[in-house]
Amino acid sequence: MKLEKYGVTLTRITHDKIELVRNWRNDPKIAMYMEFRDFITPEMQEEWFKKIDNDNNYFFIIEYGGKEIGLINIKDIDYEQKTGEGGIFIYDDSYLNSDVSFRASLCICDFFFETLNLERKIAHVLNDNKRAIQYNLLLGFEKQPNQEDAYNQLYYLEKEKYFKNRIFISRLLN
Repeated sequence: MKLEKYGVTLTRITHDKIELVRNWRNDPKIAMYMEFRDFITPEMQEEWFKKIDNDNNYFFIIEYGGKEIGLINIKDIDYEQKTGEGGIFIYDDSYLNSDVSFRASLCICDFFFETLNLERKIAHVLNDNKRAIQYNLLLGFEKQPNQEDAYNQLYYLEKEKYFKNRIFISRLLN
């Protein structure tokens, strides 16, 4: 499965890409922003892939300019509640301060809200990850009540709010 929009391509992860993702996740520059920070073994990665290779989880390699530069996902989809949790990381440092992460997020959010017809996207953000907090706020996520003292804070993005923010963000990308 491929999603192509906003100048990025999101390619659903296949078994042949799990070592690439494992190497990215084990890199301290990525692991430091994750709740799970232990070293991921090949066996752990195999088990992870078996758990996420289904219609309740969509993990995509972000491709930009013909390069694989990061990972974006929707996981733990609850089709009855119309919710799912998102996440993203850019591995290639040359794209960290670019608009590529917004392009990838708009692409997956369109898939989330339009194709899957979900209503609320969930994000968990570590309270010391200031870049991710700002990023999620720009996308329209709102921190939920009683999160001030939580290390892994809960944010929601409602469908209506996303479409309002998408107009603004997509104008900035052009």
